[in-house]
Amino acid sequence: MKKLNLFFMAMTMLFMAASLTACSDDDNNGGGGADLPTPQYEQVSGKYAITSEGSPYESIELSASGNYIVTLNYSGGYYAADNTSANRISTNHHKSLLSGGAQTRATQDGNVIYGTFTSLGENEYALEGFGTIKLDYTGSDVTGIEVTTQGGQTTQYTAEKQPVMGDDNMTSSLCRTWKIEKIHDVYYDKETGKTDDVTVTPENPGETGYDMPIEVMWSKSGTYLVSYRDGSIGIAEWKWKDRGAGQLYYAWDGEWTGDYATITFDRNRAVIHDKWEDEYGRDESWTYLVAVDAPETPGTDLPEAQSPLANVFTGKLLKQMGDDQFFYENGYLTQITNDKETITFNYNYATGADGPDVYVTMRGDGDDDFAITLNEQGFAEKIVQTSYDQYGENVYTKTLEYDADGHLTAMNDDRNGRLYDLTWTDGNLTKVHWLSDSGSEHTYTYTYGDQANTNCLLFYYKVYSVDIDEVQCLYYAGLLGKAPKHLPELETSDSGSTTTFTWTDNSLTVDGDDYHPTEFSFYEE
Repeated sequence: MKKLNLFFMAMTMLFMAASLTACSDDDNNGGGGADLPTPQYEQVSGKYAITSEGSPYESIELSASGNYIVTLNYSGGYYAADNTSANRISTNHHKSLLSGGAQTRATQDGNVIYGTFTSLGENEYALEGFGTIKLDYTGSDVTGIEVTTQGGQTTQYTAEKQPVMGDDNMTSSLCRTWKIEKIHDVYYDKETGKTDDVTVTPENPGETGYDMPIEVMWSKSGTYLVSYRDGSIGIAEWKWKDRGAGQLYYAWDGEWTGDYATITFDRNRAVIHDKWEDEYGRDESWTYLVAVDAPETPGTDLPEAQSPLANVFTGKLLKQMGDDQFFYENGYLTQITNDKETITFNYNYATGADGPDVYVTMRGDGDDDFAITLNEQGFAEKIVQTSYDQYGENVYTKTLEYDADGHLTAMNDDRNGRLYDLTWTDGNLTKVHWLSDSGSEHTYTYTYGDQANTNCLLFYYKVYSVDIDEVQCLYYAGLLGKAPKHLPELETSDSGSTTTFTWTDNSLTVDGDDYHPTEFSFYEE
């Protein structure tokens, strides 16, 4: 018999038969520890049913990790293209978690359009390969969607968000986009007595070839979508069987057969265990996943006792700020990621590796490297930044000074040609003065109330007019001095202009701009 696999349904590959169906109650326990960052589009994620009569769209679904699914409306005759993709079912007709339904192309085929989306601001989103949509709200509820196709036609539709599952840790951990690293499958053929034990990866898919699943996305609306190497997709449904045990039912083509799989989380990774048995054979498989929005941190062991974070952060550590997500290992900040770039920290002083005390790489919109020399306090006293672009490279140097309490007091920045002096009073940063090479200078003073800075936030550029640019990231690693005791309420420039700062436990709003607050969250201690 041919086998299925965990995430494919119809793979005619030898590996396919073994995945997630018909698990018994004595399967491996699932669950595990998951403390993943909130996906970028969690707040807007959901399945929006289009309720306008005659609409060519049945629904538009936005995932928390930035994928979308547009389901076209068959009933009105608007789109009924034949699906020519092969059904992913093995010769024993067994459907597994990752294989089981007919596929559609990742762009458009049948009644599904699928791709990624990005925010354009003001509740508007660009859907790759489709067009743009704008969500209309009545209070906090989405009641309409304005669709602009790639051809430029704009139409307003009424819409209703479908019910979603809870915001518990297990559901929030699962509902994001995951890359498939490998699948281990063991199948026993009862007719021949032969056992096949195979492991496949997207790079080495073996007999599965282009039918190998490479990515899976779960949503709180009960949808999950599998992407395959050949660019096609399969869409199915899921719901919890036992949330605490990590057991979930799944259904292809609306057929709830009682098949379920078990998922176990470990930081940014997960394993799905699935097994089934019929008269022809029995199959067991393990699918190994890594979260797309929570990449692996550097593997070098870091000695916790030498972490710079403990020198600066006395409260909770940042988990997410705006689009940036923060990852830690043994008390060190190891990565900051968003949809445009990844910043990676290498602590050579702690690991004994050759090179500067700390070496930081920034990859994405632009490529930058930072070689950092630390002083006796453990703070950066010299930063050499190398920026790369199509014309070559540029090298800039910053030198920094601190007071005995660990506060940054001076910075000489040759990138902007500025010398900064920072004045601290009773533990708060009260004045910033800078003088440029051209002779221009400015002074800013800061007023505080009694709001304590319990989580040690310090935004040099956004709040304190220190144009530190990309180097701000070093503060979050504990390398740019200590934060003020309180949160500032008012900035006054030497020209008399003022800027107000409004803080909550999870946000900063500058000058009453309620539409663009900086939002942040923290890891629980």
